[in-house]
Amino acid sequence: MHLVLVGVNHKTAPVELREKLSIAEAQLPAALADLKARDSVSECLILSTCNRTEVYACTAGRADDAVIVGWIEEFCGGSTDDFASHLYSHAGHKAVEHLFRVAAGVDSMVVGEAQILGQVKSAHAAGNRLGSTGPVLNALFKLAVTVGKRARTETDIGRGAFSVGSVAVQLARSILGNLDGRTVLILGAGKMGKLATTHLVSCGASSVLVANRTYERAVEVAEQCGGRPVRFEDLASALETADIVITSTGAEKPIITREMVSSAVGTRCGRPLFLIDMAVPRDIEAGVGGIENVFLYNIDHLQAAVEADAENRHSEIIKVESLVREGVEEFMKWFRTLDAVPVISALRDRFENIRRAELEKLRARLPNLSPEDMEAINRATRSIVNKISHHPVVRIKEYAADQASSPKLETIRDVFGIPSTDDKADDGQK
Repeated sequence: MHLVLVGVNHKTAPVELREKLSIAEAQLPAALADLKARDSVSECLILSTCNRTEVYACTAGRADDAVIVGWIEEFCGGSTDDFASHLYSHAGHKAVEHLFRVAAGVDSMVVGEAQILGQVKSAHAAGNRLGSTGPVLNALFKLAVTVGKRARTETDIGRGAFSVGSVAVQLARSILGNLDGRTVLILGAGKMGKLATTHLVSCGASSVLVANRTYERAVEVAEQCGGRPVRFEDLASALETADIVITSTGAEKPIITREMVSSAVGTRCGRPLFLIDMAVPRDIEAGVGGIENVFLYNIDHLQAAVEADAENRHSEIIKVESLVREGVEEFMKWFRTLDAVPVISALRDRFENIRRAELEKLRARLPNLSPEDMEAINRATRSIVNKISHHPVVRIKEYAADQASSPKLETIRDVFGIPSTDDKADDGQK
């Protein structure tokens, strides 16, 4: 069995590409069913956020990595020529290490942010619910969540973390100056958008408008942040009023168009309009940024400020990396023991077949034995086999947990006459 990860993130691909490869929550059932149907894929899971799209899978062998890449091309559209250079692929312990770093918050754009841990949990829950995961990915993602929780309770990686919200405040101040009395329009119910709005209000913004495609949801979010709900059809007029716009919807196409913003700017009497698009795919047409007195930032524009803060959190990152290594070692030790299962099963089958064959010979030689006597002999011989096989089974499990397990398991196969297979453990590749 081969454990593989193929994906893109904010470090390897611009937002224009990430939005093309993004897989919305509503697409997950079809995506996972389609991927799981591939002959070589036994388990799969998709983690898709504004900063990354990653496919985790268990396949028959390393050559099947191409199957994952081909599936991404087919399901997301486009050509591998457009995104192949932006993809990363990790196998075995490297895939495990990557996921644990993601869950722990050290591979995020905002180091230490807590939202990604919830996204990892949600991705696993979706895969489990839709039947695309199995024992390997279930164990992997459960331990990833544990590592992520430990990172936030045993280190200060998440304490006072620089956030997208604080970046939004800095950028808004650089454009608008004092934020006192400013009006914020939040479009969508995304967590990052709500957190950014909270930061802006705490720094002086006095009015919050909330627009959502579902008005009832707009009312709910408005109540949470002390704002006023806006019907979706009134979004254009809300752009005339707002000073700051934060978008974070799950829409597949832009909601705010250049035409809408151009129309709104004509009524604003020269007041600047500041927009931050936190969504992937983007909520705001890129051309909006070319309008005079309009300042548009997307999720990639926030990265430079966030990376600067990461340098200040270096000591905590070192502590988290230690927890990650510990988690990787724990998982890989368990993962390698999976190699022992077919060997142990074959060994027990061989012993049991010998026992039954000899029992049948005894029955033929001693036909006068009563059923009670035969049952007593059956129990006795089964007990003998179990006792004989106990120590070899224990040793096989110990051998499999070792990084150098392959030669030892092959020796066991040779000694007991168990047919060899083409699948061999090699640092997480079986």
